[in-house]
Amino acid sequence: MIHIQNLEKFFGHQTLFDDVTLTLNPKEKIGLIGRNGTGKSTFLRLLLGEDSAQSGEIKIPQGFKIKALEQNLDFDKRCILDQVSASLPPGAHDQQWRAESILMGLGFKIEDFSRSPDEFSSGYQIRVRLAEALVSDSDLLLLDEPTNYLDILSLRWLERFLKTWKGSFILVTHDRHFMEQVVTHSLIIHRGKMRKMKGGPQKLMQQISLEEKVYEKTRQNAIKKKERTQEFIRNFRAGARSAGLVQSRIKSLAKQEIGTKLAKLPQIRFNFRSEPFKSNTMLQAESLEFAYDSDEMLIRDFSLNILPGDRIGIVGPNGKGKSTLLKLLTGRLNLGSGKLVHHNRLRIGYFGPDSKKALSPEKTILEELITLPAVTEKQVRSVCGALLFTGQHAKKTIRNLSGGEKSRVCLAKVLLYKNHLLALDEPTNHLDMESCQALTNSLKTFAGAVIFVTHDEAMLSEVANRLIVFDDGEITLYEKSYDEFLSVPGWMSEEEQSFKKLGKTSSNKSSYLDAKQEKKEKRKRERRLEALEKEIDSLEGQKKKNESKLQQACLDRETSQIKKLGQECKDIYDQIERLYTEMEELMELI
Repeated sequence: MIHIQNLEKFFGHQTLFDDVTLTLNPKEKIGLIGRNGTGKSTFLRLLLGEDSAQSGEIKIPQGFKIKALEQNLDFDKRCILDQVSASLPPGAHDQQWRAESILMGLGFKIEDFSRSPDEFSSGYQIRVRLAEALVSDSDLLLLDEPTNYLDILSLRWLERFLKTWKGSFILVTHDRHFMEQVVTHSLIIHRGKMRKMKGGPQKLMQQISLEEKVYEKTRQNAIKKKERTQEFIRNFRAGARSAGLVQSRIKSLAKQEIGTKLAKLPQIRFNFRSEPFKSNTMLQAESLEFAYDSDEMLIRDFSLNILPGDRIGIVGPNGKGKSTLLKLLTGRLNLGSGKLVHHNRLRIGYFGPDSKKALSPEKTILEELITLPAVTEKQVRSVCGALLFTGQHAKKTIRNLSGGEKSRVCLAKVLLYKNHLLALDEPTNHLDMESCQALTNSLKTFAGAVIFVTHDEAMLSEVANRLIVFDDGEITLYEKSYDEFLSVPGWMSEEEQSFKKLGKTSSNKSSYLDAKQEKKEKRKRERRLEALEKEIDSLEGQKKKNESKLQQACLDRETSQIKKLGQECKDIYDQIERLYTEMEELMELI
């Protein structure tokens, strides 16, 4: 249990927390929410002891273990399996299978285990850090944006893992759907205060919104009452008969307190502009093929027509070609073979993780945007204001911006032009929940077409009306919404990454049923694994008790008890050994 009392933290003239008092209880799974810049990451650093508050205290029990998702990508082990296994709790370093299981859940293959962490991309290196945290069996996990570099399959695995986590965690993520699924409590940083409530973030935000509406209505009523009292005093002050009433009202007026009007919180606004597109087809792709390496074809025989009004979501495991396809369709990569035809009037607005590389580090935000062709300073300042780059903030240099701020600058470049087609690669990364919802709403009302890569299932559900699904070397165009896709067939065998589209021929029907049966068998094996883990934990507890009793019997020289307890300990050891053997056999099948 962690007790926080009268905590205050500020930077310069900005107060992040003011007189915060709360308790973090054992086994609470907490979603930490709040707008960008309100101090979520700062709060996590305070819990870790990496930062200090101006006043107040955080009381952490002695021996209480806290583990955070590290952002540092300097590794000291020869391979990722050794790197993750080093974070196993004391006494569990012979349980390397746990590290293997978590790495596989996060998308690594068995052959990756012996590779150096430095051989992987930064996204996969963050997954290694996440695996270190998950394998640690800490009392409290601090997970700051763990979902940013995960695909949907890894997200589903992490969701199941965190639901069954026996300890506590504090989770920061922009992924609304994911947080709603895994947390038991929500903690918000709002107007310099912190508030915790049981349930998901949506429930907490709705409660605060309702309370602020009631507060403002009560305040307005108090103002009207005050005005009526003042009018009464003015009208009857001169009358001798009403002198007593007037004095009473004057005293009442002196006691009346009217709350301060709540400041309007700034809201990010995304307004993607477009112009009418009169042709039926924006873009035609026929039999596209592409490979970075001639031995591994990423895109094979793929065709697509993008029409006005399309909202196409691209989904699938990381590293299978989602971003590559988006770059091919927008002309940022040259085709290996196939045919790609853009309408001669088509204007495409592109945003992706690589967009940041085009920013000039020494320029200010205003300078970066004003130098764009065919834009006016008035347009730039308007877009800056919509993205909360106001006043002196707009004069910050690119070098000094956070990752989220750089992403907003790149989105600003898209907002400045009228586009017919938006091509967006993971646009929600580094945005807070309110900003993600604002972006989602803007994409829904955009007059043109949208094709986007995201692992944000809330955005997929609200925006996509068609899907491009990557799986096992195949790309399938699915002519339905994301919710319809999930209902049937959906991620038919997500752990094996083998989902298929509807409309199979009779010759393929048996393979569909085989995969469905295999999914059932896999789930049975996973349930057995969970049961084995619980059984082993129970036996380990019994073993400790028996060993303690045996030690006491030896001290008391109780021969009969020593013999009895010795046999019981041996039986438990043998049983645990059999269960571990069964577990290892199951692990090989999953």
